[in-house]
Amino acid sequence: MEYICTNYGGLGEKVFHGKLANGLDCIYIPKPGFKRKFAVLATPYGAIHRKATVDGKEFSTPAGIAHFLEHKLFENPKTSIENRFASLGASVNAYTTHTMTAYLFSTAENFYDCLELLLDFVQQPAFTPQGVVSERRIIAQEIKMYQDQPNWAVYLGALAGMYGDHPVSEDIAGKEADLAQIDYELLRKCHELFYNPGRMVLVVAGDIDEKELYGFIAKNQGQKQFPKLPAIKSLVPRPQPGVGECFAAGMEVSRPLFCLGLRDQLARDWQEAGRRETVVSLFLEIFIGKNSPFYNRLYDEGIIDNSFGAEYSCTPWYSHFIFGGETDDPDRLAQELLGELKRLQECGISQQQLDVNLRKLLGLFIMDLNGLESTVMAYATDWLQQGDYLTRFEEMTKLTKKDVEEFLHNLDLGQSCLSVVNPLNQQ
Repeated sequence: MEYICTNYGGLGEKVFHGKLANGLDCIYIPKPGFKRKFAVLATPYGAIHRKATVDGKEFSTPAGIAHFLEHKLFENPKTSIENRFASLGASVNAYTTHTMTAYLFSTAENFYDCLELLLDFVQQPAFTPQGVVSERRIIAQEIKMYQDQPNWAVYLGALAGMYGDHPVSEDIAGKEADLAQIDYELLRKCHELFYNPGRMVLVVAGDIDEKELYGFIAKNQGQKQFPKLPAIKSLVPRPQPGVGECFAAGMEVSRPLFCLGLRDQLARDWQEAGRRETVVSLFLEIFIGKNSPFYNRLYDEGIIDNSFGAEYSCTPWYSHFIFGGETDDPDRLAQELLGELKRLQECGISQQQLDVNLRKLLGLFIMDLNGLESTVMAYATDWLQQGDYLTRFEEMTKLTKKDVEEFLHNLDLGQSCLSVVNPLNQQ
């Protein structure tokens, strides 16, 4: 197995990349002196990927099937996957997002035993028809549990207000009614199509000999047979223009929960999405970072507290901000946020604001490289989105006042939607 090494001189990092004959991309990020090792195996198959064309023929699935399949890959009638990792001194986890599914482990010992187990249980499913039937009940309980969680309800309320019935606005686990449509044969078919190694990436970080690592991976993959990767084109719908009504509900909370959603323009492709997320990471520090005058005024006046946070997501299918937390006056907080955005659109930002926050952002990026999990997960996510995580650092160094202000001026503040969960006694 051949591989190449890319050096990132500005960061003092290097990354190895190899591609197997079966199409699996294998990334190794050396971390000399680190005792722990971390690996993730991921596929660009998430909750919004319900429809696709496969060799020109339409293939449709129920909502929640990507999450359901993630659960079932841990099923093995002969053993417990979690217990096997634990016996090797490792922790294992998995998660499904709107755009990907990932399986990961962390360990300080028995690394190759853990890596073999990861590759085998993800690539060679052992779940049974009976297990699928049992899983429906388990996931139905999970869906009900999340429906009773105020933080999840207020978040989904913001997404629904922005996107209506678009797949991004629904629970990643789907609805309880969808579960009956998910059966053994359909799960096996989805695994065959969307878990083909030609669609996946393996990212490893730690203090490991690269020759030994790539030799081990090649041997493991050489012992397996996979069907030919068909031509797959995702059919994620474009969201309808405009936003819907605000969401309000009463639940058992002590203070109102708040989410303000603000839609942004869709990205043309993943390259534009990555570039915009880099710009927005700087913009958010300037606008509402904990060192910003605006954040501190809201905090000092008691409008926000430490629960407040902001996130931005940009893809070719959805793009938005969500600001959220606890507040005694959700309407005022929404007005404050939109008002400050409008002021920045009209007045712009200062060069000093940009310089100070850019230095902070670059420092945080370098610090995060000391975290194996954060580095590996970010690299895998960017790779599946046709990007290179470590090149973001150089892109950040080149950000200008014009970049931030152009993004800001393109925001349509009319595309906002407020979601609130109030205490029951305030309904």
